Amino acid sequence: MGTYDVPGKKKSNRDELHIGCWAEHDDGSLLLIEGLEDGKVVYSIFDLSKEPPIEYRDAMSERAFKDFFSWEKYDDEKWFWHDKTAFPWDKIMAYFKEGPKDVSALDQMTAAERVAKRMELKGLAIKKSSVSHKSPSTEKKRNIIINKVQRALEELRA
Repeated sequence: MGTYDVPGKKKSNRDELHIGCWAEHDDGSLLLIEGLEDGKVVYSIFDLSKEPPIEYRDAMSERAFKDFFSWEKYDDEKWFWHDKTAFPWDKIMAYFKEGPKDVSALDQMTAAERVAKRMELKGLAIKKSSVSHKSPSTEKKRNIIINKVQRALEELRA
């Protein structure tokens, strides 16, 4: 189950933003939380309308991030957030096929492009070697370890 609020934005949702949380946009763009440290969120946005996909990376304060990426009825952008399921790397890896590629033009900007433009992010093509080690089984093991560390930290806080 997911929500249109960034995890941790609303206390009533009883969730927390953590590494591995991710969101998807109706246009297919994906957003992945890669780091949380000292009140900053490090994240990547993947524009899957390009071949190969484009990855935009940035960091911003956690509070600004939650405000920017949580949907309110008057917002233009609507990201659906997941905090209990693994990031769908297979959607990105599906773009790395052997052989020639057709050239196509995209008349509309995707959510990833709009965010990148608005925040003046620079995009780079994703290299297969930079994501191939993030198979679902590797991600599952990583998430299990992260969840155990987070539970241990929560117990220390209590």
